[in-house]
Amino acid sequence: MIKRILPSSLIGKICIIMVLGLVFELLIALQIFTNERVQMLNLTTSNSTLERVAALVNVIDRTPVGLHDEILAASQSSGLTLSLDRTAVVTGNQRADLSSQLTQSFSEPLPHQVKIQSVTSQHHNEQRAGMTKMMRHMHMSMKHMPMMQQSAVEYKTQLIGSVKLSNNYWLNFSSAIDQQALRWSWSAITGLILVALFTMIAMYWVVKRSLLPVKKLAVAAQKLGQERDFTPLELSGPEEILPTIKAFNQMQTQLSQFVDDRTKMLAAISHDLRTPITSMRLRLEFIEHNEDQKQLLKTLTNMESMIEATMNFARDDAQQEPSQTVELTSLLQTITDDYQDRGDIIHFIAANKIICRLSPIAFRRVIENLLNNSLCYGQQSENKSLIELNCFNDEQHTVVQVCDRGTGIDESALEDVFKPFVRLEKARDTSSSSVGLGLSISRSIIQTHGGSLILRNRSEGGLCAEIRLPLYHRPQSK
Repeated sequence: MIKRILPSSLIGKICIIMVLGLVFELLIALQIFTNERVQMLNLTTSNSTLERVAALVNVIDRTPVGLHDEILAASQSSGLTLSLDRTAVVTGNQRADLSSQLTQSFSEPLPHQVKIQSVTSQHHNEQRAGMTKMMRHMHMSMKHMPMMQQSAVEYKTQLIGSVKLSNNYWLNFSSAIDQQALRWSWSAITGLILVALFTMIAMYWVVKRSLLPVKKLAVAAQKLGQERDFTPLELSGPEEILPTIKAFNQMQTQLSQFVDDRTKMLAAISHDLRTPITSMRLRLEFIEHNEDQKQLLKTLTNMESMIEATMNFARDDAQQEPSQTVELTSLLQTITDDYQDRGDIIHFIAANKIICRLSPIAFRRVIENLLNNSLCYGQQSENKSLIELNCFNDEQHTVVQVCDRGTGIDESALEDVFKPFVRLEKARDTSSSSVGLGLSISRSIIQTHGGSLILRNRSEGGLCAEIRLPLYHRPQSK
């Protein structure tokens, strides 16, 4: 299930990991920042409440009792409710630190009793349930204030407290925080989303640019396999990829040197063999013409053919000819027309237009070799057989088929015929050169194009040679 969700590309996996890490980090940072923000807001509200209550106590202690109600009404606000009662709302002093801070704020050292209790979000309902009817009445009356009716804002109680005045009355107060102040604004959320999007885009760009050397390495490896392009790559990119590029360049150099050395060695062997063969042929010309002389001359001719075929197989013309974009259907139609002009029956079936990247001369050599084998060994007893040449695209490959209606090949020998110098005695030979290198050279050429060549027997009789080439993808314009 996870494999289906995760992208298959390396850049996609890296981006998913980085995005998940970014989201997790943002959530943690947001939670920490929110907690710090709430604590700072609570601290600011608590200090403000204590300062206002201390100032109010100092004023009430110096004013006549008849003015107390007006002072309370003027001192109340949307976040602070006040009342003068004969009993204290708070029974226990839970916050001794705040009580001491409030006591030190009084202007005169009067024998005030201070009781303060915190109302946290976890215990808010329980503590509100334990409040006296008088305190609940004070909170209900808060809703009928003109300021509260206009704003219709929800508040969360933070502190409740009671201060005993010099006239033995209790100043009960309750401070609250605007719930809206605790919420994140849309502008802040939008800003965070924009920052996250910008960060993800920047990460994608950096990762994609960092993986460009890997893409170039893949393209170079493909060219090495299909076109024998030994051009070294530029040593640029992240430090982790540079050793791989260096190793790839070194491998290309060694491989190129190996191919050159093998070609030179076979060329030298061929030259050394041709000299004694030529000498033997000259000596045979002066021998009396008889059956033995004819057989020896025929043997020397076969040896020369084998040497020439071996040299062609070693050099592999596909390595020398550069690849180019070719309309495959037109190339195959031209080959078919040439054979039909000689009187051979070839039925060509192809799509309207198939584009490939290949070496035209080398590929033509492969098709002609397969057609020659089919014409030579795929004949029926009455008359010439119909050779079918098919070309089409499937989901991943361009397919070319050369099929005949002959006797076919034994299943156990379908792979053996691709080995150099392997020839079948009865059913069919394996090369137009008659030395057993035709199919070996053909498969080598197709493999240099990144494709494959296989043989299979047809259910209706005959043999089918199938070539599979990579689909051509048109380069994107920059």
